[in-house]
Amino acid sequence: MENAKKTRFWRWAVGILLAGLALFVVWYHIPIHRTLEVTAYETDYDVIGAPAVLQMDITINRSFFRGTVVRGTIEMDGVSYVSARGIEPKPSSFLDGLKTKWSGIISSGYFVEAERLAGLGIATYMMEDSLFIVDVSFRGFYDSIEALLLVRRIPDAPSVCYTVDLPTLLGN
Repeated sequence: MENAKKTRFWRWAVGILLAGLALFVVWYHIPIHRTLEVTAYETDYDVIGAPAVLQMDITINRSFFRGTVVRGTIEMDGVSYVSARGIEPKPSSFLDGLKTKWSGIISSGYFVEAERLAGLGIATYMMEDSLFIVDVSFRGFYDSIEALLLVRRIPDAPSVCYTVDLPTLLGN
């Protein structure tokens, strides 16, 4: 009788633990939607340039086996850019995906002007006015941007880098 109670207790404990784990897995894979606004500064070899207001309406997609991906809309200086789905950086293997995930790298594909999004390939997007998030890190539970390195590709002009992490730039 005593063994039956212990066995029943352990079955309940394992069942509750498995149910909790299943709920955590489902919760973790739910995309996180955030609307953020930040001032980014044009940078050129540690020289701080003109500020630009970035308004981001983004979705953060997390996974256990791939890096976190940022998709959505970015508006910079009145121009709206939309993430071009399907051309996000993809790991070459399962192990590379795990390395990306556990190194904390957050990636995104290209953000192209909304009216130019036509399902074209990455080579075409690189020839248009586009944004590429090289590196981003968030504060808290993705509530604000801690650091951002953004490259803007402008046709027939040099690319422009923008950053949010001013203390690093100023050497503080």
